[in-house]
Amino acid sequence: MAKKIISLLIVFALVFVGGYYTAIQLIPKSTETNAGPTYATKPVTRGDLKVGVNITGQLNAGWGGSVFAPKLEDVTKPIKYVVEEVFANENDEVKKDAPIIRLSVSNLPELISDGNTTLEKLYKELSDIQAEIDTETERLGNKVNKSITSYRDVNPSDGIVISSPISGRITELKIKEGEKITDSAVANVVNDSKFKITFKATVNEFPTIKKGQKVFLNYSGYEGYYEGVIKEINPNKVPNEDKISYIHNGVIEANNPGLIQEGTSVSISLNNDGVAGTTLTYAGTVDSYISQAKALSYEVSDSTKTVLATEVYVSENEFVNEGQPIVKISGSGVNKSIQDDIDKIKALYDKASEKNEEIDKAKKYVANIMEFSSKLLVTATMDGIVAWKRYNVGDTFETTSSSSQWDYEVINLYNSNQLSISTQVSDLDVNFVQQGATVEITVDALPGKTFQGTVERLYQYNENGKVIYNVNISVTGEEGLRPGMNTNCFIDAGESLDTLMVPIEAVFEEDFKQKVEVLKEDGTVEAVEIEIGLMNDRFVEVLSGLEEGQQVVTGSSGDLMPSQTVDKSNSIIPGKNN
Repeated sequence: MAKKIISLLIVFALVFVGGYYTAIQLIPKSTETNAGPTYATKPVTRGDLKVGVNITGQLNAGWGGSVFAPKLEDVTKPIKYVVEEVFANENDEVKKDAPIIRLSVSNLPELISDGNTTLEKLYKELSDIQAEIDTETERLGNKVNKSITSYRDVNPSDGIVISSPISGRITELKIKEGEKITDSAVANVVNDSKFKITFKATVNEFPTIKKGQKVFLNYSGYEGYYEGVIKEINPNKVPNEDKISYIHNGVIEANNPGLIQEGTSVSISLNNDGVAGTTLTYAGTVDSYISQAKALSYEVSDSTKTVLATEVYVSENEFVNEGQPIVKISGSGVNKSIQDDIDKIKALYDKASEKNEEIDKAKKYVANIMEFSSKLLVTATMDGIVAWKRYNVGDTFETTSSSSQWDYEVINLYNSNQLSISTQVSDLDVNFVQQGATVEITVDALPGKTFQGTVERLYQYNENGKVIYNVNISVTGEEGLRPGMNTNCFIDAGESLDTLMVPIEAVFEEDFKQKVEVLKEDGTVEAVEIEIGLMNDRFVEVLSGLEEGQQVVTGSSGDLMPSQTVDKSNSIIPGKNN
């Protein structure tokens, strides 16, 4: 029982002492209650105010892309690559145009040989087409009876001029001006200045006759002798018409002394020292003229196609020279015949043009192969860091015309000139971050160095009901910077130089207006409306309302608990009464 009483007495004592001490603390001293409030102040100063946000983040590599083996276009066979040398390994830093890998192509000689063989074949095919063009052009020129170098020199509506194939006499003219032509031969031209005589020699006469021997001829109805030359004499005897004796057949050529016609009988005498000697048993016969030909147009086989003799230049029995015009023909049949020939030549030109295109392609292919052989030293396409390499020395790989771009990939680079930082910013600082803002960056691994960056993107997203503000910063790559390094970033939100500033704790808002309290010389304070500009976590820029040197209130004893005081150092952190 005594113990309980003692415990109760101790509790009452503690409560009494505590209450007393609290009362002393809450009841101000008489000197404090009688004096006015005490103020903490700071002067309005002039200086440079810089605003921004400090964040941290890790450097990320910019995607540099792949480096590919050289590609040969239009190749019909696989390209067999061999890795000869590798100059850069993973995580190595390389400069643009620096060697990375050297390749060879084991079947390169075969590819070059195939290209040259194809080119030779195409040149031969083109030559054949050109020869056919020349032949058809010449044939067209002959048809229209004019010298031409191209089908463009011919107009189908001009018709065809048929000329004499030889010099001679018109013996048969089958056309009349304005009439339709139904026969392909429009005239017969005979050169009757020379003819052939067929003759027979008996077995006994044969030994006295030889090829090239001159003889004397006497034509029936003509007086005198004329020379001739034995052109042929068959050494084989054949039965005569009487079926009893044998004879040798021969041919004599002679000039026409006048108007001797075919079928004329002629006696043949051997030459005896320039005079007519022994006469052969059998007389010869003028068989035919040596030179005769038909003047042809073209085959008239379609009766629906009209062919007209528009102009006739000669008459029957008239003597004409070789190449002299005989008749001009035209009409739908003629026009179509000429146009068909023109179209054929055009088609050959088109074929030649296509072949030339094939040749150009083949020449380009051969040139590409030769150039390709000089591109087998693969170099870096940019400054970067090797992310990974696909092959080692001695490795081989093949590509074909159906291979994708990635089949040519040999190495992959990070772009060391385009590093980035992806980090987050708080909702309190997000308003200070603007796209395009400059960023000063320091790296833990490189003390004393400052690098430059730019805010590329500011975006937000919702994660588990919380709004996340994400910032992407691009970093200008410099030597020493590597992906994975930790960074400290200051995002510049603006600055104002040589401007008036007050501590941020001096500014308050009243009636939607920014104000400060100014301590006057008589110890009283006055609320002054101000216009503010930039602010950071310590100072606010004052655009109007204050002058440099004025004292602004940052704290007041009137705002404190009775037990608190305003620190003499003008700190806003209150002290305690002593």
